[in-house]
Amino acid sequence: MATEYARLVAAVGLITGSRPAAEDAVQEALVRAWERTTKGEAIDSLGAWVATVALNVSRSGVRRKMAERRARQRLGAPPSTAPDRSHGDAVDVERAVAALPRRQREVVVLRYLLDLNTAETASTLRINEGTVKSELSRARVALAHRLGAVSMEVSNDAGP
Repeated sequence: MATEYARLVAAVGLITGSRPAAEDAVQEALVRAWERTTKGEAIDSLGAWVATVALNVSRSGVRRKMAERRARQRLGAPPSTAPDRSHGDAVDVERAVAALPRRQREVVVLRYLLDLNTAETASTLRINEGTVKSELSRARVALAHRLGAVSMEVSNDAGP
């Protein structure tokens, strides 16, 4: 995991939009992996397992924040004033990926940043391989549009 940690944090951060939250989620996933292995449970692909758990931890955090926001609105409490995340020197590609719908963002990051194949991406997200391929296709079209690509050959096969 020493060589994969930075990639996992970057991938989860790109999906969630928050590097600190991504670090927390990946670290939580690593703790859970360690706990499982100390109990004698085997994890076939540690990187894919950690990615799956980190994404689930991140989603839970988002759901919790949304529930808290709704509760504050019902109670009439003022919303929290969190500072805006500055993109600074972030590349256009990162912004374009961040602007994709959640599912497209997830498949793009897992497939291309973490180099998971289509089957591993489908398993990680608990969706069909066909869904992975169609979401990748939609994401490539959206990214080409956002990045101003004049001519982009889009393959029908999302790869293995």
